[in-house]
Amino acid sequence: MADEARPASDVKMEEATARAERNPVPPERTKFDPMEKYKLPVTRPKGLDSKRGLSGTLVPLMTNYIKVHRKSDDIISQYRIDFIPENVTIPQRFRLIRQWATAQSLAQADYTYDRSNILYTGPKGFAKLGEALTWEGTLDGSPVTVTAQQVKSLDPRNDDEFRQILVQLNTQLNRFMENEMGMVRIMDTCFDPKKRIEVRGQPIEIWPGFETSIGKYDTDALLMSIDQRFRIIRRQTALDVIKDAYSSLKGRGRPDPECQAEGLKAIKGQVVETPYNHIAYKVDQVDWTKTPKDTFESRRRNTATGAFETVSNSYADYFRDRYNKTVSDMNQPLIIVKPSNKAMRRKRDENILLIPELCNMTGLTDKMKADFRLMKAVAEHTKLAPEPRRLKVLEFVAALNKNGVIQEQLQSWGTKYEAELVRLQGRTLSAFPIFQGDRKIPDYQRADWLTGIRSSSADKPGDAISNNWLCLHFAQENTARNFAKELSTVCRPMGQNLAEPKFVDVGGNTAQHFLNAAMQHGHANLALVLAIFPDNAVDRYSAFKHQFCCTNPCITQVMLQKTISEAKSLKSVATKVAMQIIAKVGGIIWKMQFKFTEPTTIIGIDVHRDRTEKKMAVAACASWNRDISAYMNFADFAEEDDAVHDVVAKLVKQAVEKFKEPNNVHPSHVMIYRDGVSEGQLPNIVGKEIVKIREMLKAVVTPTPITLTYVMVNKRDSTRFFANPTDPGTPGGNPAPGTVVDDIVTRPFRYDFYIVSQTVREGTVAPTYYDVLVDDKKMPPEIMQQCTYMLCHMYFNWPGTIRVPAPNQYARKHAQLVAVNLHHLAHNNLFNKMFYL
Repeated sequence: MADEARPASDVKMEEATARAERNPVPPERTKFDPMEKYKLPVTRPKGLDSKRGLSGTLVPLMTNYIKVHRKSDDIISQYRIDFIPENVTIPQRFRLIRQWATAQSLAQADYTYDRSNILYTGPKGFAKLGEALTWEGTLDGSPVTVTAQQVKSLDPRNDDEFRQILVQLNTQLNRFMENEMGMVRIMDTCFDPKKRIEVRGQPIEIWPGFETSIGKYDTDALLMSIDQRFRIIRRQTALDVIKDAYSSLKGRGRPDPECQAEGLKAIKGQVVETPYNHIAYKVDQVDWTKTPKDTFESRRRNTATGAFETVSNSYADYFRDRYNKTVSDMNQPLIIVKPSNKAMRRKRDENILLIPELCNMTGLTDKMKADFRLMKAVAEHTKLAPEPRRLKVLEFVAALNKNGVIQEQLQSWGTKYEAELVRLQGRTLSAFPIFQGDRKIPDYQRADWLTGIRSSSADKPGDAISNNWLCLHFAQENTARNFAKELSTVCRPMGQNLAEPKFVDVGGNTAQHFLNAAMQHGHANLALVLAIFPDNAVDRYSAFKHQFCCTNPCITQVMLQKTISEAKSLKSVATKVAMQIIAKVGGIIWKMQFKFTEPTTIIGIDVHRDRTEKKMAVAACASWNRDISAYMNFADFAEEDDAVHDVVAKLVKQAVEKFKEPNNVHPSHVMIYRDGVSEGQLPNIVGKEIVKIREMLKAVVTPTPITLTYVMVNKRDSTRFFANPTDPGTPGGNPAPGTVVDDIVTRPFRYDFYIVSQTVREGTVAPTYYDVLVDDKKMPPEIMQQCTYMLCHMYFNWPGTIRVPAPNQYARKHAQLVAVNLHHLAHNNLFNKMFYL
């Protein structure tokens, strides 16, 4: 079920970390070990003999993995490569490396270069290079120096060093995809522009691609994961977007500052892709004072003297000389991109300037997302059913194995890619009973029990509403009355009494019209404000939510006029809204029987970046009753990313202390599900966040120490599972909800598992990956898995299972509302209400 009406721009836009395009004046180099990010922490709890569960029915599955065989135990040498001058582009680096390798009699199969500063060779390469080598060459007539310095010898029999050999294997695979298969690498995915899909009648094209990764898994085998990805490129440049927005006001006679502000608004935060080097950038500002005619100073080596000189060059000439790109509009402004965190760590803190004409727009606009026909056309190409998706993976593997150059290089390194997908055994957990009071919901569908709850009372109705509510609308009073009547009708059997509200025509469509009407007609006992908006304007929604979440705390429900205008769908819409309202006013719609025998709180944690206030909103949702069905909500801001761990510990402490108020006892056990972190942040989670949480728990005075379970949640994992029919001629489908996988494709140094917890109507279902970092209780794996799956049933905004544990989804909604709309913490009076749904 969709959440309450939100502006389309509230949907999290495509995430793309701006990658550092080297500036015309290269900064001084700082020492940096590029291998640090590949050191995967060992987080498997000590004393854990087996992480495999026992419950459930065995089911055969296929995955999007293939086996990778590495036959050689030869030592691999890792070299650091340095270029002088430093500001050579990636294509130029490859040209120089090929010249350098030829001069050293290195065949293409003898080395693997990562396109940055790392190169690998086997014994043959080391015999030719030795420990250090300097080579003088030329690039476009200018002298260039390439220096190779051996930094490590990697022994595949050493576990720590083998993890670094994995980097070589992945680097080699990326080079195969780029150099031999003609694919284009954008961030972590290689796309194939030769197979681009032009969507008929639409201003977009879709680039298919694959995200791949080779790693060591539980079978002590090397596996390659292969997941299909798609990139949407609009046939529109950044200059087109800026001009359209600028002209829309200029044509109405508005002054230049207003027109420029409109142009910035249209492009700020958007992700653009530069076709000359296929790098994605997020736009931060537009510099209206600069044009491609402006000049900058850069360092170049004098070909005659060999000394570096400072020369002046225009931006247009720079892009023409370096990328062979000609600028046609010499009066356009320039785009400003802030340096990425990676660049900042390397002391490359200068802003990046781009020419809008040379930037392609990516992703879909809000207007496009609202276009049903366009989205349907996109889904036909991108939401692949399990069988077509499986066949695409096999097609990619076949292309790797049929390429002669790739096979020659693999053979030289003693490596082989298998042709078939990995098969394994999963387990499908039994359906767990759902209750309303003492009544068990009968024969509910595994992932949908709407029918079972719509005609019976909630486990615990919410706070009384009766006639203490307003229905705000702009004209269309009959539509408002019909919806309110249907809402009251469907609420009654669910145990929530809604009498007729006070209907108020606000007299206009602005935020102020709605706020003035609410303030004028509100009163001390007001329990609910239902607002029917004519459209999904962001400013109106944000102002309305801020008023009633921060200033005058009251539960609100926002609907769009068009959503409630269709008579045939009115009952369905009203039923789902009734569930939202009951949850918002403190109701418990259903419950399950969790197997905790001592006071336990389960806390879901998520974060969302507030791009307006430049800080992180951190939210926690904590259960406080035995049935894990009543929740408290906490949030705070972290001014810096590194401060998130302190804020998390602070919120956990608040949850532990608040737990005592209704229970007269602190929780004996705290179980945390942590979302909103990536694999790269794992060292900080282990070394900082968990340490701070433990310190906080130790400070709480209890008869016995509070035990901790800490589970990382990753819903962006690229693993996919396909139901594996016994009949080879029958296409596979999606696994059933409740399917668990805890070996073969899990990691030997982790306590991890996958759960497919929901169903999808189209496409291939995505499992969620769980990594248990701490488990003081030493729960049997099947209990851990069952508890996690049961929590996926407890999201009161949808009568079915969801992809993550419900406390995480509640925390996500809370953090998103705070970061995107409120830019402020909600009022304390709402801490035990789900006001964010």
